[in-house]
Amino acid sequence: MNKKLMLIFAGIALALAFAISTIVKYNSLLSDKSLYAITGTQENYAWATAKFSIQLADFYALVRSNDKDLEQIRLKLDILFSRVSVIKNESESTIPLYKEKDYKETIDNIYKKLEIVDHYIKQPSPDMRKVVSLVNDIEPDSKLLVNIADHAEVRQRTNANVDFKETKKQILILLYITGILTITLGIFICVFLWKLNKLLDSEKKAFNNKNAFLGIVGHELRTSLQAIISTIDAISQKYNKNHDDPQFIRLESAVTKIEMQMKDLSEFARIDNGNIQISAAQFNLKKIIDLTVDDCISALKKENVKIITDKIQDINIIGDSSRIMQIVENLVTNAIKYTQKGNVDVIAGLDSKTNLVIKVEDTGQGIPKDKIKSIFSPFERLKGNENGVPGFGMGLAIVNGLVKAMKGQIIVKSEVGEGSSFTVKIPVSLGSSSHELENIDNSIYEPHFNHLRILLVDDNEMSCSSLVSILESADYNVEFTNSPVRAFEKLQRKPYDLVLSDLQMPIMTGDELFQKIKSIESPNKETPFIFISAYANESPIPSITMLTKPVRIRDINKAINSVMESK
Repeated sequence: MNKKLMLIFAGIALALAFAISTIVKYNSLLSDKSLYAITGTQENYAWATAKFSIQLADFYALVRSNDKDLEQIRLKLDILFSRVSVIKNESESTIPLYKEKDYKETIDNIYKKLEIVDHYIKQPSPDMRKVVSLVNDIEPDSKLLVNIADHAEVRQRTNANVDFKETKKQILILLYITGILTITLGIFICVFLWKLNKLLDSEKKAFNNKNAFLGIVGHELRTSLQAIISTIDAISQKYNKNHDDPQFIRLESAVTKIEMQMKDLSEFARIDNGNIQISAAQFNLKKIIDLTVDDCISALKKENVKIITDKIQDINIIGDSSRIMQIVENLVTNAIKYTQKGNVDVIAGLDSKTNLVIKVEDTGQGIPKDKIKSIFSPFERLKGNENGVPGFGMGLAIVNGLVKAMKGQIIVKSEVGEGSSFTVKIPVSLGSSSHELENIDNSIYEPHFNHLRILLVDDNEMSCSSLVSILESADYNVEFTNSPVRAFEKLQRKPYDLVLSDLQMPIMTGDELFQKIKSIESPNKETPFIFISAYANESPIPSITMLTKPVRIRDINKAINSVMESK
């Protein structure tokens, strides 16, 4: 915003400088001195009459002289006629002369008298005394003609001067008006920008307050939800609870709803804040989509909807697998949600070496054409959805944000009563076919390293005790503490196989505990850490795995397996 402000002020300053320089240049070019330079002495019609008067005087002197060379006299008379013709001919240059009183009458008299002189001169033996008399008779008219021309010249110059000054005045007024308008516009823009900045500051403050509020509420809800989920997992493992038990199904369904809603809110908040990070790695397209679709089927449990995944290319590509899984998860969940009975087709592959195309088609209720543009807005849901599926209109908003962050595009086609088709195109790179990728199967969620000695650090007693219960139910040996200071003391005295630490704690945060224990010689200098946080942020230390509350035992098992296998 500051850069825009500077550019606007620079524009105003430039406009003012232009106006001022124009006024200065104007005064320089159109001053009285410049006016005199423009309208000063010139060779014009006044000079033409003066030339005629000079030629007439020369002719008069010639005919009075003793040398009566008729040829010379006739030549001079021809020149005199040419001078008269110039000022007698009505043209643009003689218009001011003809506007003067007596000019036409005078020039006509002169011309007639010259014709009489010409008549005498052409005789074989002209009477030169008569010629002298006739020429002498022209002299008064010649003087009158010069006076008339002088008057016309003065009048013309006066008119030009007045017109010039009037034009100068009008231009000056326009320049002053332009300057005033420029200054007024500058003031208006400054006031507008000040109000806009004030409004933006207010909006920013409200936005930050909203994020802070959501962060606090989200933290508390996640912490409480962690206790509920951990208890459900512990009961399920301890008593080998049958998942066909209606009471257990209702309990787990309610928790799943809340968990999915919290996940959607967290992801949308991250997108809304512009905190989406896109990373690229090689992965197998079919394996991650199959895994994601299986999770959707398990979560929604809709027997009347068949999910078809036989059109997914078994290829390796380079892109952000976690973001692609999120897109597939939301599109498939949305398709299942709005399909009461029928099929959901998941199609994925490369249409070229640079574009991944994911298409999810369903036979659901469809979307009205006037609603297609709004379905990507947060909290937007179609009417008539009474199937009780978790969610409140965040899925497509998340998909739209992720696709934009990955510089892709999304295309929607739908007919009411027939179903919908969502096509996502994302730029990726084709991976190496020779590169062997790990098989992705559900065994990654089973504990591979039972009886590990784990130190659990969480300042919230309820969250800590719930995590202890699910870890112990999975046969891990767990010690716990609610104090990061006490945890630091334990880590200095006794070796552990793994440290599971909350991130946001008073006195010392989880990442500070990690850095502190790694900076000294201790039995746990090489012990791996896993962070757990109720805030949906990225890990402050990229090399350390971070789980977001609420976490299930399957997520903890997966993280522990990954960390211990790479140790």
